[in-house]
Amino acid sequence: MDKSAMILELRQKTGAGMMDCKKALDEGGSLDGAITVLRKKGQADAAKRSARATKEGCVAFASTSGAGALIELNCETDFVARTDDFKALADSLAGKVASGELKAPEDAAAQLTTAVAKLRENITLRRLERFAPAGAGLTLGYIHTGARVGAMVELSAPTAEAAASPAALELAKELNLQIAGASPRYLNRAAAPAADIEKEKEIYAEVLRKEGKPEASFPKIIEGKLNKLFFQAFCLLDQMWQRDPKIPVAQLVKDASAKAGGPLEVKRFTRYQLGE
Repeated sequence: MDKSAMILELRQKTGAGMMDCKKALDEGGSLDGAITVLRKKGQADAAKRSARATKEGCVAFASTSGAGALIELNCETDFVARTDDFKALADSLAGKVASGELKAPEDAAAQLTTAVAKLRENITLRRLERFAPAGAGLTLGYIHTGARVGAMVELSAPTAEAAASPAALELAKELNLQIAGASPRYLNRAAAPAADIEKEKEIYAEVLRKEGKPEASFPKIIEGKLNKLFFQAFCLLDQMWQRDPKIPVAQLVKDASAKAGGPLEVKRFTRYQLGE
């Protein structure tokens, strides 16, 4: 094989630039030797770039065998974030998280080192989450336009048929849109930390004191404020549906359950926003 053909093959195998491949062949003396040189160079480049800030990137979702995964992959510039190579890397990593191959960001170190050498920017897998229903259920994700916001929700169902029903799928889609757009913090009231609730009560009470309201009226007023300003704002099932603010999200779940032929339950959700 002549040198030009070896350079092309090396480029196809590693994704490195033509000049880098040529230099690696000169230094390594063979195809395998050149690959070793490029790997070492990639590790060195990654180390040099590791201190650079990574404020751009994307959010990606993947699913396999009923499990779903949401990740945030960061890079230095929006230019790289919009490249096909970076998007393909995000999809690949999300797929590996969904399959269970990657369980923590550090597990992606080797793949990221290769990407750093090719894209010439610091790249970090900032966070990841994987949902896998234990029984009959459904995991679905959503990536908003621009890939800067993503959501993932897990539903449980009484049967596999109910989990696979159009009603369950439509509910999961609507929940993801709600999660992406309304930014809930908790699934329901029971999931809201007691400390957060008490903090809200203290704030409302202080405002009422400054307004000169009688202490005896505090409990009822605070309860109303807590329902409207806290639970309805930050608890997914208490939120009002964005498509129709007269309908609570909990009602969507109830209606979908009737259509699916059994009770659907929102088990958990997550929301990623780039850099948040």
